[in-house]
Amino acid sequence: MDPITTAIVAALAAGLIQGTVADAYNVIKHLIKRKSSNSDMLDAIEKLEKKPQSKARQLELQEQVEEYKLDKNVEIVEAAKKLMDEMKLSSNEKHIMQAKGNCIAQANHGSSASVNINR
Repeated sequence: MDPITTAIVAALAAGLIQGTVADAYNVIKHLIKRKSSNSDMLDAIEKLEKKPQSKARQLELQEQVEEYKLDKNVEIVEAAKKLMDEMKLSSNEKHIMQAKGNCIAQANHGSSASVNINR
């Protein structure tokens, strides 16, 4: 898989589209939009965003990248590397959560938490 598709798929599959990772992801999308007047390319990204685990959608994006030779575009490839770097940094971050009180639920990394009180 080319570096552009790899970076996009990895970011979406990991659910890491927030903070600096989101910024790096949006840079790639912007560059692709600017360098490619092809709506099929953007459609492929949007479909993948909805179903990032879909192998068919991953392959569709890869085909579009290859067809329009975006994997030869230095600026986009560098943006893909930056996205991968940001994901590595983000996954190495440590989060400390502290809560005091009654009936507290905490969640991290896009998860959810709830408190049920039966009285």
